[in-house]
Amino acid sequence: MAKLVVFAALLAALLAAASATTYRTVVTTTMVDEENPRGREESCMQEYQQQQKLNHCKSWMRSMRGRYFDASFLRSAVSNPMRGQGEHLQECCQQLEQISSPCMCEAMKMMWSEQKGSMREEMQEMREMVEKLPQMCGMETRERCRMNAA
Repeated sequence: MAKLVVFAALLAALLAAASATTYRTVVTTTMVDEENPRGREESCMQEYQQQQKLNHCKSWMRSMRGRYFDASFLRSAVSNPMRGQGEHLQECCQQLEQISSPCMCEAMKMMWSEQKGSMREEMQEMREMVEKLPQMCGMETRERCRMNAA
């Protein structure tokens, strides 16, 4: 009987030790004010303007026009963020890092909307590049921001 009690105590201790070895999970919650989407738009617009309307991202896009818009360049840029891509990309990444996650896509869409008029020929390539910009900056995003073609 004493052996059974010792065995039960050891089993309980092992179970307690096993349950004490837990994994830590970090949960990030993004609050979206569904009742006041106008307030969110204004907040995102304010963040966009505080980051000078992502002027370094626009400068980088202009510097890349017509030069490296092939699939191998985009793959290389995504796999080697900021490698040999100039000071504007680094400054662009710094501006993007200052924009909150809920406003990231909105800010990129505002920038895209302002830029696309001057880049009609390379529109498809530029859109793909803008959509991959957070990856090129080494930022993890849950979803890919889709830019409107029109």
